[in-house]
Amino acid sequence: MPGLLTLRDFKAPVITVECKPCGRQGELDRKALVKQFGASMRFVDLRRRMAMGCHKMHCSDGQDRCGTGFPCLLEAGVAVEVQEPA
Repeated sequence: MPGLLTLRDFKAPVITVECKPCGRQGELDRKALVKQFGASMRFVDLRRRMAMGCHKMHCSDGQDRCGTGFPCLLEAGVAVEVQEPA
């Protein structure tokens, strides 16, 4: 899906990730992520990887209620599109 933000598009050295409902938070090294996943890794896909195992990711009603997000993108004024389930 073209137009979705990738690691290539975000130049800051640190990517912050958090889930407010779960209280989890951390900082990720952008260069390490690029090395591991490639610069074309989309943030929507990175979010799914970071939230892997979250019981709220796939609720019985099919809704994604996981609160994992990237505060660094909000601070930089960058919006991330959310993919709707197919």
